[in-house]
Amino acid sequence: MQKIYQLVTFVLCVFLALTAAAQSSADDEYSARYSKCMDASGGVTVNMLNCIADEMVVQDARLNTAYSDARSELSEERREALLAAQRLWINYRDANCNFYATAGGTLAQVVSNECFLRETTQRATELESMLGW
Repeated sequence: MQKIYQLVTFVLCVFLALTAAAQSSADDEYSARYSKCMDASGGVTVNMLNCIADEMVVQDARLNTAYSDARSELSEERREALLAAQRLWINYRDANCNFYATAGGTLAQVVSNECFLRETTQRATELESMLGW
């Protein structure tokens, strides 16, 4: 059991270290409300999860708008290609972020939910950058 705990701790530490740079760029895209909410959470898991869930609604709407706007500017062939890419991206995001939840414990829940938020935010930014190509 001790080895499993050590492995889980190691995996979470590596994940946090590897995503620090990506997180800082995603932080620029989060709403001011999210930052205030996380600051006020006091590190309490349920409060942090609520902050993440609220911001996920914002970023998911942003993603959907950017996706729709990008599709409207493309030919039929490129729309189909974007649809295929988006489906694969969703599969990747879900599998990758759900993996972190399997570590167990409340920290794993936070890390998994932050992964969904970060990945969604980054994809929204990517799609927004395609507009006007």
